[in-house]
Amino acid sequence: MARFNELSDYKFTIINRLLDCEELCKAICYNDTDFLMKSSVSDPADKLVYNHIFPYRFIPEVNESKKTFITLSLRKFQLINNSFKKGLIYLNIFTHRDLFKTDYGCTRIDFILNKVDEMFNQKRGIGIGQLEFVDMDEIVVNEKYQGSYICYKPVDFN
Repeated sequence: MARFNELSDYKFTIINRLLDCEELCKAICYNDTDFLMKSSVSDPADKLVYNHIFPYRFIPEVNESKKTFITLSLRKFQLINNSFKKGLIYLNIFTHRDLFKTDYGCTRIDFILNKVDEMFNQKRGIGIGQLEFVDMDEIVVNEKYQGSYICYKPVDFN
């Protein structure tokens, strides 16, 4: 396998893990404040990938319809023993400013951040080894979209 294919595999392993979380898919897909009460997202891969979840950094147009997004970027990866084992995984989570409010005692971004952290922080078995939380901060994408990024580093690859 070409070395850079390994990084693509990491991205889609992460995206598949996100798609496995029904509550996270509902928070991304549905704009309603009570999104958890909606029916399950049918075929989340077809509905969400490249529409709401991107394997690269993505910035929506200001006039785009109101949506929630997760974008993924792998940064500062280095070869160790001819394999990419050291680097940083960034998930940018942002939404239209009109979609922050939820019925769940937190913002939509906070809800999604908590779900992501439950899935990734110090967990094994996600296909790329154990991940350790590095940092999180707010991001402003443009005048209509804002949110937060969350960063992890692999500490024990499979």
